[in-house]
Amino acid sequence: MKNFIFYLVILLVGFCTISCKKNGIDGDWDDNIKLSQKIVNFDSEASSIIITTKSTNWWLNDISINGKSMDITNIEVGAKNFVVNNLDFQIERKEGNKITISLTRNNSNSERILQIGLQNGNYFDGIKIVQSK
Repeated sequence: MKNFIFYLVILLVGFCTISCKKNGIDGDWDDNIKLSQKIVNFDSEASSIIITTKSTNWWLNDISINGKSMDITNIEVGAKNFVVNNLDFQIERKEGNKITISLTRNNSNSERILQIGLQNGNYFDGIKIVQSK
């Protein structure tokens, strides 16, 4: 009986060890996009920036401006080249690893915040652009 309990404990410890993996848990992947920049500050003038990625396998997950999500269902979010046009901004992906982000002049009385969500597998990342008033 002692041997049976001993082997049962060993078996349970083995199962626990095998089943506990760090990667593969939703949202717990290593950075597989590798953005060159994640936070950008612009003054109120029209501005643009080019941000690069090491990977080309990511896709566009979300775009929001001032906390309001934009409908991206008509955009081929995984294409290596695409353009998203808006009255306040333009986002262009080129060659799979270059993202050009342009904002028009901010004439409002509050700062403008553009957030671009990217995803590759279960890894989520993003770019935040803050434009002064």
